[in-house]
Amino acid sequence: MELWNRIKENDVKALEMAFNKFYGPLCLYSNQILNNEEIAQEIVSDLFLKLWEKRQYLQITQCLRAYLYRSVYNACLDYIKSSKATERSKWFEINEQINLIIGDDENDILDKLSIVEVEKDVYKAINQLPPQCREIFCLSRFERLTYSEISMKLDISVNTVKTQICRALDFLREYLKDYLNLILLTISFLIN
Repeated sequence: MELWNRIKENDVKALEMAFNKFYGPLCLYSNQILNNEEIAQEIVSDLFLKLWEKRQYLQITQCLRAYLYRSVYNACLDYIKSSKATERSKWFEINEQINLIIGDDENDILDKLSIVEVEKDVYKAINQLPPQCREIFCLSRFERLTYSEISMKLDISVNTVKTQICRALDFLREYLKDYLNLILLTISFLIN
């Protein structure tokens, strides 16, 4: 809070200290969400510019770090929502899942940053699927098309769709088995 109070009092050195301390980690965090280093840097730079320009009006009651991470998170979501990327729908689903986990408490985000790593591994696994399998899986899970709709869209049989979905799920289970084992271990610990 001391650093924020100094920034609020027009202390340029304090802003410089905050920038030097948080710019790198915030860029990494933003890049993990967007997978675009240039946009991630732009978002973080804009955040510091807005922080300085609106310092007199901002009410930061929690620690500056939590505020910065939450702001970057929100800016990344705004960017994703405004982009015309073909994978736009999957990010809305991720946003809902992250909000369920993080909630409204800004301090919780610091404890939940590892969710980005899990998300990154899931998409890495999906990207390793063969092209047709990946396309079918994404149409099913992210665009929520039925097997028949996928069959018609790709001009393939429903059985081919089912087979490819099964292959994708088998591959993802194997690729992400460490996460699944950890979840099962946690559940059994909580039950006992």
